Amino acid sequence: MVTDYHINLIKKYLEDQCTPAERLEVEAWFELYRDGDREFYDNNQELINQAMMKSLANIYQKINSSESATYEDVMAENKENVAHMQPKPKFRWIAIAATVLLFITTGGYFILHKKPYSQQLTQNIPQKADTLQSINKAVLTLANGKRIVLDDAKNGQLAVQGKVAITKTADGRIIYNATGQNSATQAASQIAYNTITTPKGGQYQVVLPDGSSVWLDAASSITYPSVFAGNKRQVQLTGQAYFEVAKNPAKPFTVNVDNKQQVEVLGTHFNVQAYVDDTDIKTTLLEGSVKIHYQNKQAILKPGQMAVNKPDELLLIKQADIDEVMAWRYNMFVFNNENIKSIMRRLARWYDVDVTFQGDVKNVNFFGNYSRSKTLASLLKGIELTGKVHFKTEGRRITVIRQ
Repeated sequence: MVTDYHINLIKKYLEDQCTPAERLEVEAWFELYRDGDREFYDNNQELINQAMMKSLANIYQKINSSESATYEDVMAENKENVAHMQPKPKFRWIAIAATVLLFITTGGYFILHKKPYSQQLTQNIPQKADTLQSINKAVLTLANGKRIVLDDAKNGQLAVQGKVAITKTADGRIIYNATGQNSATQAASQIAYNTITTPKGGQYQVVLPDGSSVWLDAASSITYPSVFAGNKRQVQLTGQAYFEVAKNPAKPFTVNVDNKQQVEVLGTHFNVQAYVDDTDIKTTLLEGSVKIHYQNKQAILKPGQMAVNKPDELLLIKQADIDEVMAWRYNMFVFNNENIKSIMRRLARWYDVDVTFQGDVKNVNFFGNYSRSKTLASLLKGIELTGKVHFKTEGRRITVIRQ
């Protein structure tokens, strides 16, 4: 439902007053609310068009800052495009989320907006690779080995472990609640460890026993106790997750990242990316403070910083691109001069496909944004139009061929 919140957020965006998370929300908003009412667009057409053009200008400046592209430049260059992007029966996000913006590093960019890719190129991409299902998918494995498929489970109580009830809420989250009088103390003596695992193409949110919220990305898992007893809170993570940790200075919260790194916090917001096939572990701080422990090294992050843990190398601290790091939480891909191998690893996790390569692609990089709710076929066809690579598909196997 459209509210004043959304209009005010767009206005903040135009005035450069948004936080990084709010900015990304604006850029993905119409994709999320594409079934909304036409009246909203008709009444706010100028405001929305301005936001779209500002989005294009922001991306253009990131790609080629030396040309000093301005809002006015992009508005002039894309004036005709605005008319084509205006909604028909249903309005869609007419900024980046409703188009594919792919920028090739050797110069130039293109904006596809008039026809779906499926109408422009029809060969090479199998239809079954295009099928998207609900992204709220995960399996809960209880301490006794019982597995509960959460996307199939009914809302309400799923299980009881000692004095702790595990419940699935109407909005799809998993929460833990102690039951009965003095239940927290009683439950602490009956700790059980549970694991939530997301498949390729799935995400899930769990509210831990201390009230901390965790969002798991595709092909990820988190293991945690039914009750945080003693003077610490510790969980184990593989894959990628975003944490909003409940503050409790007396009981530090620690994330054991694939038995390779420890992230220690008191209460903060941060993202950890630790896929096995990515090699590097990346920890990005959005709010508060975290301490990274890696072998005999330690580092304290400030908001906006990322720690990059490279095997057998120094722990690197650098400024993070928050939009890029947090794009997955808003169901977006953001490619910031990213190599095609890294891009295809991400696509393989999300669309559940296998990828191989032919030819030297080490210098084939792309910029662009793309909604993860759209099909794989349209994204691959868009990349093909750059002329840099070609895709050959056999079932769910995709071969990337250097042109």
